[in-house]
Amino acid sequence: MASEHDLTTERGLSVYLASRSISHTSVSFLTGGTANYVYSVTLPDGSTKIYKHAAPYLHSNTSFAFDPSRMDYEDRVLELLPSLLSSQLPESSVHPVAVHSYDKENKLLCISDGGSRHLKDAYGDPTLDISSIGAALGRWLAALHTCTVATPVSLDSTSQNLKENNAIAVSIYRHSYKNLSSAFAEYGDGEGNIPRHADSNDLLAKDIELAQQINDEYGSRLAHENECICHGDFWPGNVLVKPAAKQGGGVDLTVVDWEMTRRGASATDTAQFIAESFLLDRFCGDRRLVPAFLNAYFSARPEIPDREWFRRFAIHAGVHIAFWPTRVAWTDRDGTKALVELGKDILRAASEGEWEKLFGMPLFRGMEETFRPKA
Repeated sequence: MASEHDLTTERGLSVYLASRSISHTSVSFLTGGTANYVYSVTLPDGSTKIYKHAAPYLHSNTSFAFDPSRMDYEDRVLELLPSLLSSQLPESSVHPVAVHSYDKENKLLCISDGGSRHLKDAYGDPTLDISSIGAALGRWLAALHTCTVATPVSLDSTSQNLKENNAIAVSIYRHSYKNLSSAFAEYGDGEGNIPRHADSNDLLAKDIELAQQINDEYGSRLAHENECICHGDFWPGNVLVKPAAKQGGGVDLTVVDWEMTRRGASATDTAQFIAESFLLDRFCGDRRLVPAFLNAYFSARPEIPDREWFRRFAIHAGVHIAFWPTRVAWTDRDGTKALVELGKDILRAASEGEWEKLFGMPLFRGMEETFRPKA
């Protein structure tokens, strides 16, 4: 039986906590997300914990149904990962958020408070060593991908079936692929590298065809890619940054929002972070987050991925850059058109194997020695 308390309100959560003899002095709703109801709860000793409630719909759009069992996957993966990652990276400043409790019946997760500032917002802080942060995250993501090759994400803790997956995450992750054509249509009048004499209707038709091809060929792979555990939404906005508790300075980096975790391709996790980091570097001061992350990621992997991994990486980065800036504004309309055109160029070059063209693009410079085709 679900709780009689309304966990979509501060008062409802406070009454719920009191009914379970969990002492607290305040409950504050946290803004910023779209899916869940997230609260900061202050305890009598002044410390804080975070409570996340998954309703069967988006909190930002209650008419949009969203399977609340997504929270079961977050709890499950956060139970699995700490021991795996700590054995591989015992001194890392990066860690998945810690779970204190989970009420599965009511889809209410209690986790540690990683701080109020995420890396996207903290990027411009001159006191932060962004290159060191990028390198730490690169090493951590490589560890996640390499130590979970044989780790299932099944909600059945006794299952060793690697084919069981988080179907919710797989479906949501394809959103940008399925809607790529709409972004091309909306920003289809950008010039990019298009000849000026070309007919705009023909060009738009070719763009739509490209989008459909990418969705059919690469978006469809999300349903069966099964290399390792992926975070599923790994970007600077899901990395919380706060001063390290230990002496000597530095920062603690807490990776949050694991409900979209799934078994998938490491290239997609890596590409999403790089695409968002590229946007930060491009529009927020170029603090070289991209090269710091990538150099550390590849150095930390036991084996360098092959060229097909790079193609998948480039495709996913291209989809992200072409689609998401049309939904989350980084610049003005002309600047967004330029990003859509860059995404198209990446997708065409990657799908057609135009490696030299890819290596000449700002997102992939420095990667040619690793992925250049061998003679």
